[in-house]
Amino acid sequence: MSELIARMRWFPKDALLTITEDNLKKIGQKHGVTLSLEEVKGTGTRVLPGKIVVEETHQKTIETTTQSIVTVEAPSEESFRRCVRELIDTYRAPVPIWGLYGSTPRAELIANELMDQDDGW
Repeated sequence: MSELIARMRWFPKDALLTITEDNLKKIGQKHGVTLSLEEVKGTGTRVLPGKIVVEETHQKTIETTTQSIVTVEAPSEESFRRCVRELIDTYRAPVPIWGLYGSTPRAELIANELMDQDDGW
């Protein structure tokens, strides 16, 4: 099992594009990395005019709020870096602090380094 496992979390409207299984499959194959997508639908979400998604998250765990979670599992640091860089370039980086919750320490350190390079969060 790889020590480089990142769980990248995008909450509603965080990603620049819709994250799809097909696109992740292409990115994963390109870099020799395993990518998986988990869509979490929270309870009590509402869509306001302008397609603004609101959800009461007070007293809820991060795992139960609406989000798209991409799990990145890489066999090497080089492939991990290339893949995470492409995910950031394609979708934008997840919001720091909670955007990598559940990642292994080394993967979180590398992903944060890549996010800090040019993303602007």
